[in-house]
Amino acid sequence: MEKNCKSILISIGWINALFAFVFFQLFCGIIAVCMGFVLRKDYHAEIHGLVLMIVGIITGIVGWILNYFYF
Repeated sequence: MEKNCKSILISIGWINALFAFVFFQLFCGIIAVCMGFVLRKDYHAEIHGLVLMIVGIITGIVGWILNYFYF
């Protein structure tokens, strides 16, 4: 069985990384990190998965800090 949903995982990961700035920072950041991990391990997209994991962590933390100060 061929894995052909790589683009769906990339889209979900980046959408969650962007949503981590505004909505559900912890949840969306964790989902972005998990999508990056799956891309690295199962789909052999090492660089893209690593970048998605780093961006998910950064946006989750920055979004949480912004939410703490402004809301």
